[in-house]
Amino acid sequence: MAYVKDEQKIKIGAAKTKMVWTLGAASSRSVVMIEKLLEAGMNIARFDFSEGSHAHHQETIINLRTAIQNTGILCADMLDTKGPEIRTGEGQTINLPTLTRKDKVDIVQWGIPNRIDIIVLSSVHKGSDLDQVRNLLGMHANNIMLMSKIDNEEAAANVDEIMEKTDAVLLARGSQVVDQKKMIDKASALGIHIVTAVQILGGQTTDDDLPNAVLDCTTDCVMLLDGGDEAHPDIVLQRISSLCKELESSIDYKSVQQKIRKALPRPLQPIMARKAAYACWKYPKAKAIIITAKAAVNLVAKCRPSVPVLLVVSMSESFKWSSHVASHGLVSRGIIPLMGAESKTIGDMISFGVQVAKKGGICNAGDLVVALRVLNGCPVLLPLHV
Repeated sequence: MAYVKDEQKIKIGAAKTKMVWTLGAASSRSVVMIEKLLEAGMNIARFDFSEGSHAHHQETIINLRTAIQNTGILCADMLDTKGPEIRTGEGQTINLPTLTRKDKVDIVQWGIPNRIDIIVLSSVHKGSDLDQVRNLLGMHANNIMLMSKIDNEEAAANVDEIMEKTDAVLLARGSQVVDQKKMIDKASALGIHIVTAVQILGGQTTDDDLPNAVLDCTTDCVMLLDGGDEAHPDIVLQRISSLCKELESSIDYKSVQQKIRKALPRPLQPIMARKAAYACWKYPKAKAIIITAKAAVNLVAKCRPSVPVLLVVSMSESFKWSSHVASHGLVSRGIIPLMGAESKTIGDMISFGVQVAKKGGICNAGDLVVALRVLNGCPVLLPLHV
């Protein structure tokens, strides 16, 4: 769970595409190295429960949270379940559980006590699998994002019902089992996070998956898989983050947004989705978008605005709730979560966002920014000359 006790360090110039890195290998679990990874662009720390004991992962997550405090950089944490040993394929349907006994123990005895932000489900077959996981999570279900890995033929056949219930999907580009385009189109239409797994070998991506994922603007986040072999993971991550930023600089956002607008259903529902779209497209001269409504976060991100989007979270609200909102914002492309410790009203939160935007050089006095808030239960757009 991302939380900075003192002053948060805002990385304004970072890549819009978010980065997942796996912690746990000897080269990537010390406080010093995790601090370097945070500085290099790690937004989400992955804990791979296909290996390692609870004690090993506990030491690593304690180091992660120490590094977050030391650097002031927010970071979400992700529990990647091992899942069943057998995979389906060749047209077969095998009745495998979404969560094994080990997975349940890992979640209940390690994930929940550590207030984990994201759980990756390695074996999803149908929509009801997500219901079972949320039942296991109980009162914690609203604070934990579920990410579904769809890599078997039964899941591919049930992709519509899975998409209706998952918070995010994990794609392995090049997979022959599922229709990647169908999954991406469906997830984009529903405002679901899209995370693309990218293999790293020798400090480099092994194919065109990363450039394609960044340039087509469909991916929110890339999960970088290196097998724990990199001696200098911070240098590798910095290189890939810089590559993403370079690729993003060549994106024709006007063309991307026109494509998205054509694909949107008419009329656009709910009203929050309409307001999110207006926030991104109605004010082309705006220098930034400020969000105070958590329901709008991914809807705005999916519209692929070209300007920075600041998500302001008030720490005067429930600590657990607000910190998870900030953490989940770290999965959305282009979203910059801000923990506004002194913000007690919506007006305070918007003012805090404007201050950060000015301090970071996003906007100057007299520039236009757009705020998206909720007033009396309804989303409201506020164009502001700051």
